[in-house]
Amino acid sequence: MRIGTSMSTKRLDQACVDEYKIPLIVMMENAVMSALKHLDINLYDKYVVVSGVGNNGGDGLAIARQLKARNKNVEVFIVGNIEKITPCSKTNLEIIKAMKIPYKIIHNNGNNYEVLEYLKRSIQNSHIVIDCIFGTGLEREIKGIFKEVIDIINENKNLVYSIDVPSGINATTGEILGVCVKADKTISFEFYKRGFLKYETKKYIGNVVVEHIGIPEDILRKYDDKEYFTSYNFIKENIKNKNKFSFKSDYGKITIFAGSAGFTGAAYISSESAIKSGSGLVTLVCDEEIQNILSAKLHEAMTANYKEKERVHKLLQSSNAIGFGCGMGDNKFTLEKLEYVLENSTCPVVIDADGLNVLKNDNSILNQYKGRIIITPHLGEMSRLTGKSISYIRDNRMDVAKEFAKEKGIIVLLKGYETIITDGEIAYVNPTGNSSMANGGMGDCLLGIIVSFIGQGMSQLNAVVCASYIHGYIGENLSKKLYTVNATNIIDEIPRTMKKINIEINL
Repeated sequence: MRIGTSMSTKRLDQACVDEYKIPLIVMMENAVMSALKHLDINLYDKYVVVSGVGNNGGDGLAIARQLKARNKNVEVFIVGNIEKITPCSKTNLEIIKAMKIPYKIIHNNGNNYEVLEYLKRSIQNSHIVIDCIFGTGLEREIKGIFKEVIDIINENKNLVYSIDVPSGINATTGEILGVCVKADKTISFEFYKRGFLKYETKKYIGNVVVEHIGIPEDILRKYDDKEYFTSYNFIKENIKNKNKFSFKSDYGKITIFAGSAGFTGAAYISSESAIKSGSGLVTLVCDEEIQNILSAKLHEAMTANYKEKERVHKLLQSSNAIGFGCGMGDNKFTLEKLEYVLENSTCPVVIDADGLNVLKNDNSILNQYKGRIIITPHLGEMSRLTGKSISYIRDNRMDVAKEFAKEKGIIVLLKGYETIITDGEIAYVNPTGNSSMANGGMGDCLLGIIVSFIGQGMSQLNAVVCASYIHGYIGENLSKKLYTVNATNIIDEIPRTMKKINIEINL
């Protein structure tokens, strides 16, 4: 699913008119018919449509006549200066007049007391309010009569369905422009609005559905912002297919540097998740004092310690992918090991946890190995790497991740709800996972899956995208039965989930 901005909407509309000669009113009608599928007309009979005078308001007026044609009880309220109504909206206004659909105009200047009271009663008596006041082009703070109307909607609604965006959200930034309709459902067109990614918007957008409105695919590709939600089909298209002619050498040789005294769990989880994700050969490199503990636990992996310098060097030279950092400690020895690993290997290296923490004062080493480093920070780690505050990163996750990835020539997986994955040019948002997974070891588990997928021959970006999706997908499914989902629960389920995907690939 594509992610787009207000500028994306404007470009697409103009391209349809200029390149394909599709009138705006035709696209408006397509949008209306697509939205109609999500208005629950089989459940409800009483609708109030609140429209502005722009093209988003035209969507509302067209929806009103379509509801009336289906014998629904519909009332329409138009907010704003009716003299500024757009041509497409004016056409639909003439139609609702001819159909004798009741409507009232709420002027943005003058005394509106009686009509506002009538709006309030109509909303209270309705099943659904359809919000079409402002669309994707809104950038100014909402004041005056528009604010009053939105307050009345929020205070008196049963259900509100917003068309394209809830009125009051900047579709690009997610900024709440003074006041905003609190939608129970948002019916958006062609792409998920980038502003919806901001955590602050979640309480306003409700359940979001994205519908196509007949824009030709080549135009969508031409004006694509290269930001997407990951889909299950993407995973099926990229997971390596196991077949009867395969050997362990076909599934990658990976090395994981992890663990320290008191943190053997991180080393075990990252290694075991790599094994269960399908790697052909897995070797854990750790401190000598914990090697025996981990050798006893990791039945399908090999282990080595840092004193075995020749062996470790050979592992670095022969690995298809390397994982580094889980549970190693934030100290100069970890930094020295990271420098050694990067200097003596040529394959992709996934850096997590303490591998990132040791770069907090100087991350210039990332610039030296462009094209083969993946980092997987949470907000705190990203803050230390960039010098930006956690609150700023939280509000600008996509931009921060893309800018840092592009600057360093690396892949960034910025953890959190709707994890961001980007190489600086293309970005994916992961839709899977939930709070049942919010516990220690989850990052270690994810690192193991990423390294495994890279080692099996998947491209670096696709490996990170697929690993993140599967990690969250398993967690979501397990949370239906488990209150808390731990990393070991995920690891146990990886082979079954991978088998399910593999079977579907071969259907």
